Amino acid sequence: MIHALRQHGAMSRAALAEIGLSRSTVASVVGELIEAGAAVEVAESGTKIRAGRPPTLIGLKGGLGVAVGVEIGNGIVRIAVCDVAQELLRRDAVQVDEQTSPQDTLLLVDRLIDGLLEQTGFRRDEVIGVGIAMPGPIQRRTGLTGRACTLKPWVGLDPRLLAEHVLGLPVHAGNDANLAALAEMTWGAARGLRDYAYIYTATGIGAGFVMDGRLYVGANGTAGEIGHTTIDEDGLVCACGGRGCLNTLANPDAITDQLWQSHGRRPSIGEVIALAHEGDAGCRRVLADAGRHIGVAMANMYNLLDPELIVLGGSLAPAGDILIEPLRQSMMRRAIHAGEAVPDVVAGEIGIDEVVVVGAAAAVLRDATRFPLPVR
Repeated sequence: MIHALRQHGAMSRAALAEIGLSRSTVASVVGELIEAGAAVEVAESGTKIRAGRPPTLIGLKGGLGVAVGVEIGNGIVRIAVCDVAQELLRRDAVQVDEQTSPQDTLLLVDRLIDGLLEQTGFRRDEVIGVGIAMPGPIQRRTGLTGRACTLKPWVGLDPRLLAEHVLGLPVHAGNDANLAALAEMTWGAARGLRDYAYIYTATGIGAGFVMDGRLYVGANGTAGEIGHTTIDEDGLVCACGGRGCLNTLANPDAITDQLWQSHGRRPSIGEVIALAHEGDAGCRRVLADAGRHIGVAMANMYNLLDPELIVLGGSLAPAGDILIEPLRQSMMRRAIHAGEAVPDVVAGEIGIDEVVVVGAAAAVLRDATRFPLPVR
């Protein structure tokens, strides 16, 4: 039952019974957890039940421990602390040089963790684990970062082992898009779903696939690298060596590069989106074109995996329907409908500054086997 509450957050007694326990067993175990101080009754909003109000959900007590999420991104390190009740307690971010050594980066992470723990009142021995998100694939068999990692000092290293050595805490290391997918499944637009795809748009474009309630990373950890799917066989050469990859057509750099002639400068992707919402024709056009290209990749993905929802997150999500509607139309023209409607495409509910780092914490919160609660 604790495992279910770790994965799904607060649940009703009826929902707990659906995991395979009888109602009498649920009632007995819930009573024992509440009596032991491990669980509490909460309202739908997540607030504690007031006296006399009938309880609706059962959740773990947040004071049992915390998970730390770490995003080691391009030019920035983000840290978040979440308790086992899935509440975000504190977060912080520090800009760093992309060429900073992994050792120095992790020493910075160590200091940031200490600072946030002091603010939350938790001790280091109450940290159940640290999730670390990397901008690139991590090989499943070896644990090493692949050459597609956009932080070159980290290529060929084992971030989990290195982080455990520096931090002195148990660590999970994963790809940023995969962990962002966990965040939206835990707190956001895909909560409660078991089969969905999350498209993460940052320096590159990646995807996190959730299949039957679990992340699917593939045999070698490279599942979801849709930024390197071929859209135009005669297109520009990508950093991976291929031609016409989705990244060369629809990532933020590819979008902003197209505005030199019309705008006399290269605006940031945030500016492009803001101008598009204000009606700028050129900005609306390049975002719509990017949406159509992403839609081609999404149609191929849908034909293979058949997700029930597609969530667009990251730096392009604020474009909303300016990008999502052309994406949806492009996907519908190419997807096999099989008598059913294609899945909805929605913008993520968690912002780009939060989604990866809280997803890294979610990976720890949801894994009761590798990251047990502290012994009390």
